[in-house]
Amino acid sequence: MANTGRIAGKDLYVSFGGTSLSADFTSVSISNEADLVDVTAGADTYHYFLSLSRVNGTVDYEGFYNGGTTTEWNAIAPNTAGTLIIAPKGTASGNPCWTCTRALVQNRNVDLPFDDGVTLTASFQLSATLAETTY
Repeated sequence: MANTGRIAGKDLYVSFGGTSLSADFTSVSISNEADLVDVTAGADTYHYFLSLSRVNGTVDYEGFYNGGTTTEWNAIAPNTAGTLIIAPKGTASGNPCWTCTRALVQNRNVDLPFDDGVTLTASFQLSATLAETTY
Protein backbone atom coordinates (compact mmCIF):
# COMPACT_ATOMS: atom_id res chain seq x y z
CA MET A 1 0.00 0.00 0.00
CA ALA A 2 1.37 3.40 -0.97
CA ASN A 3 2.07 5.78 1.90
CA THR A 4 2.22 9.05 -0.04
CA GLY A 5 -1.23 10.19 1.13
CA ARG A 6 -0.47 9.96 4.84
CA ILE A 7 -0.18 13.12 6.89
CA ALA A 8 1.14 14.14 10.29
CA GLY A 9 -0.61 16.51 12.67
CA LYS A 10 2.21 19.06 12.60
CA ASP A 11 0.46 21.11 9.88
CA LEU A 12 -3.00 21.06 11.48
CA TYR A 13 -4.89 24.35 11.50
CA VAL A 14 -7.89 24.93 13.79
CA SER A 15 -9.96 28.07 14.21
CA PHE A 16 -13.18 28.91 16.00
CA GLY A 17 -15.20 32.06 15.50
CA GLY A 18 -12.34 33.63 13.58
CA THR A 19 -9.73 32.96 16.30
CA SER A 20 -6.87 30.60 15.49
CA LEU A 21 -6.50 27.76 18.01
CA SER A 22 -3.68 26.03 16.17
CA ALA A 23 -0.58 27.62 17.71
CA ASP A 24 0.26 25.01 20.35
CA PHE A 25 -2.35 22.27 20.00
CA THR A 26 -1.67 18.74 21.11
CA SER A 27 -4.69 16.95 19.64
CA VAL A 28 -8.02 17.37 17.89
CA SER A 29 -10.52 14.54 17.52
CA ILE A 30 -13.75 14.46 15.56
CA SER A 31 -16.62 12.11 16.33
CA ASN A 32 -19.82 11.59 14.32
CA GLU A 33 -22.65 9.26 15.22
CA ALA A 34 -26.10 8.49 13.85
CA ASP A 35 -29.36 8.91 15.75
CA LEU A 36 -30.95 5.48 16.00
CA VAL A 37 -34.27 4.26 17.37
CA ASP A 38 -34.54 0.86 19.05
CA VAL A 39 -37.68 -0.85 17.68
CA THR A 40 -36.94 -4.28 19.13
CA ALA A 41 -40.02 -6.38 19.85
CA GLY A 42 -40.30 -8.68 22.86
CA ALA A 43 -39.91 -11.87 20.81
CA ASP A 44 -36.87 -10.61 18.85
CA THR A 45 -33.59 -12.35 19.63
CA TYR A 46 -31.46 -9.43 18.48
CA HIS A 47 -31.95 -5.66 18.80
CA TYR A 48 -33.40 -4.00 15.71
CA PHE A 49 -32.64 -0.34 15.00
CA LEU A 50 -33.96 2.26 12.56
CA SER A 51 -32.01 5.28 11.40
CA LEU A 52 -33.54 8.72 11.89
CA SER A 53 -31.23 10.13 9.18
CA ARG A 54 -29.78 12.61 11.70
CA VAL A 55 -26.14 12.84 12.67
CA ASN A 56 -24.65 14.08 15.91
CA GLY A 57 -21.07 15.31 16.04
CA THR A 58 -18.52 16.53 18.55
CA VAL A 59 -14.97 17.84 18.35
CA ASP A 60 -12.51 17.67 21.24
CA TYR A 61 -9.56 20.04 21.28
CA GLU A 62 -6.44 20.12 23.45
CA GLY A 63 -3.56 22.55 23.36
CA PHE A 64 -0.97 24.15 25.58
CA TYR A 65 -2.30 27.15 27.46
CA ASN A 66 -0.57 30.39 26.52
CA GLY A 67 -0.48 32.36 29.76
CA GLY A 68 0.66 35.53 27.98
CA THR A 69 -2.69 36.08 26.27
CA THR A 70 -6.30 35.16 26.92
CA THR A 71 -7.37 35.30 23.26
CA GLU A 72 -7.87 31.54 22.92
CA TRP A 73 -9.47 31.25 26.36
CA ASN A 74 -11.99 34.01 25.60
CA ALA A 75 -12.77 32.56 22.17
CA ILE A 76 -13.89 29.24 23.64
CA ALA A 77 -16.17 30.43 26.43
CA PRO A 78 -18.99 27.91 27.11
CA ASN A 79 -22.17 28.49 25.07
CA THR A 80 -20.26 30.48 22.43
CA ALA A 81 -21.46 29.68 18.91
CA GLY A 82 -19.27 30.10 15.86
CA THR A 83 -17.74 28.59 12.76
CA LEU A 84 -15.27 25.78 13.44
CA ILE A 85 -12.60 25.12 10.80
CA ILE A 86 -10.24 22.13 10.85
CA ALA A 87 -7.58 21.82 8.16
CA PRO A 88 -5.50 18.65 8.78
CA LYS A 89 -2.78 19.50 6.22
CA GLY A 90 -2.69 23.27 6.80
CA THR A 91 -4.14 26.14 4.81
CA ALA A 92 -2.32 25.82 1.48
CA SER A 93 -4.55 25.94 -1.58
CA GLY A 94 -6.06 22.54 -2.43
CA ASN A 95 -5.61 21.05 1.05
CA PRO A 96 -8.63 19.39 2.72
CA CYS A 97 -10.70 21.49 5.07
CA TRP A 98 -13.64 20.60 7.32
CA THR A 99 -15.99 23.44 8.22
CA CYS A 100 -18.95 23.51 10.58
CA THR A 101 -20.88 26.78 10.29
CA ARG A 102 -22.46 26.41 13.75
CA ALA A 103 -20.55 24.77 16.56
CA LEU A 104 -21.21 25.42 20.26
CA VAL A 105 -18.57 25.35 22.97
CA GLN A 106 -19.89 22.78 25.43
CA ASN A 107 -17.05 23.08 27.93
CA ARG A 108 -13.51 24.33 28.42
CA ASN A 109 -10.93 23.34 31.01
CA VAL A 110 -7.42 24.22 32.09
CA ASP A 111 -5.24 21.52 33.63
CA LEU A 112 -2.49 22.87 35.93
CA PRO A 113 -0.25 19.92 36.86
CA PHE A 114 2.65 20.57 39.22
CA ASP A 115 5.13 18.72 37.01
CA ASP A 116 3.98 19.08 33.41
CA GLY A 117 2.72 21.54 30.79
CA VAL A 118 -0.46 23.53 31.40
CA THR A 119 -3.10 22.46 28.88
CA LEU A 120 -6.36 23.91 27.67
CA THR A 121 -9.16 21.61 26.49
CA ALA A 122 -12.52 22.32 24.90
CA SER A 123 -15.42 20.28 23.58
CA PHE A 124 -17.53 21.52 20.69
CA GLN A 125 -21.04 20.27 19.92
CA LEU A 126 -21.75 20.46 16.19
CA SER A 127 -25.13 21.94 15.23
CA ALA A 128 -24.53 21.82 11.47
CA THR A 129 -22.89 19.49 9.00
CA LEU A 130 -19.13 19.18 9.12
CA ALA A 131 -18.64 19.87 5.42
CA GLU A 132 -15.50 18.64 3.70
CA THR A 133 -14.10 21.09 1.17
CA THR A 134 -10.64 22.32 0.19
CA TYR A 135 -8.75 25.53 0.87
